[in-house]
Amino acid sequence: MKNVLVVDDEQDLRELLVNRLVRKGYDAEGCSSAEEALNKLNTETYDLGIFDIRMDGMDGLSLLEKVKESDRKMMEIIMLTGHGTIETAIEAMKKGAYDYLTKPYNLSELEVVLAKALEKKQLKEDHDTMKEWMHTKENSFEIIGTSQEIQSAIHLTAKVANADASILIEGESGTGKELFAKALHYWSERKEAPFIAINSGAIPEQLLESELFGHVKGAFTGAQKDKKGLVEVADKGTLFLDEIGEMPLGVQVKLLRFLETGQFRRVGEVKERQVKVRIVTATNRNVEEEVANGNFREDLYYRLQVLKIIVPPLRDRKEDIPALVRFYLNTKKKWQGTSLTEETMEALMAYDFPGNVRELFHMIERGCLLCSDGVICVEDLLLPNTKGPEQSFGKKTDKAEVVKRSLEEIERDHMAQVLDSTNWNKSEAADILGISVRNIYRKIDHHGLENDRD
Repeated sequence: MKNVLVVDDEQDLRELLVNRLVRKGYDAEGCSSAEEALNKLNTETYDLGIFDIRMDGMDGLSLLEKVKESDRKMMEIIMLTGHGTIETAIEAMKKGAYDYLTKPYNLSELEVVLAKALEKKQLKEDHDTMKEWMHTKENSFEIIGTSQEIQSAIHLTAKVANADASILIEGESGTGKELFAKALHYWSERKEAPFIAINSGAIPEQLLESELFGHVKGAFTGAQKDKKGLVEVADKGTLFLDEIGEMPLGVQVKLLRFLETGQFRRVGEVKERQVKVRIVTATNRNVEEEVANGNFREDLYYRLQVLKIIVPPLRDRKEDIPALVRFYLNTKKKWQGTSLTEETMEALMAYDFPGNVRELFHMIERGCLLCSDGVICVEDLLLPNTKGPEQSFGKKTDKAEVVKRSLEEIERDHMAQVLDSTNWNKSEAADILGISVRNIYRKIDHHGLENDRD
């Protein structure tokens, strides 16, 4: 339902117009003065305004100027004028009014003008939404690596890029799953349409449904106007749902229905809408285990993984580390010219990178910040488990020592060291580890790390 604000100091005409618009399906309100209208505009959002030019106090032209100078400038405005003020009405159009009508006006004619004004507003909204969410033109991204593992994943991505079927990308945090999702999009015939990405685990359930499918005004507290969901914004393009394993069960039901029919309803709306969008999902969880534990719908899982791409962890393609380091330094203008000592590269090659490529890039950035004369030494990396620069990173860890320690212990120690290195800044630590902030709180609690904190 579209919202219209009628501003006219002639009560009979104002009420007649408001009642007519309500009967025609608009959500219409009336104001007797420009001052009253400005007060309403401070708290309410309207799609259309109908302003009388001649009013006591502030006139309609001044009201128009204030609206167009404010954050309500997307509102389309139609001016009402008498025969003696047509020049003023033309001036109003130069200042941003959509059109004007001369009193006495034909109500049917006004409805036609309103419909055209709404169409123009929708086009502007679509354009702005597209600018906000659409991929940037700086999409000349690269997937770096010549190892067999990464090349196999690249080959499969290119092969299925034009498929309409849903695709699931599996891989640990920080491996570059979103990069592969972008490759699926930009290497396909959808590349001119939007690529939209959302982290399914970072948004509360009650808001995630609205983000995906949109809502209408009044659907819930804070819903002050109609809003498109990301499935609409991504129409004819690609919607990438990251961390799909963390999606709440309630939203999973609605996503399954959308995948099966292409249809959805905005929150608070009865009307069915339909779009054509390719869904790509990613997860660092074992979704089959989540299904077995009742945390993920089995029917949705099979819908999402019609095709599957597995992104290898960095420890399985260590020969790509030098190329990744060069790529990072070359793409960051302020770090161009920075180099690494031979010992530093050996240290990187010996480290297993639980945070994968993301952790590598953070480590190189840290090295750039701490190094002297543009040369990164081992101690500049602040590698976990480092006792000092005298430690030899070129030596391999004793296998017997590794066997004695469980993955649980290794994860706990590594998390503790990353948290200590960031002074327990959980957001920064989560970024380094390649996990969500919510996940790091869970792991801190699971490992009892707060109890050991100094």
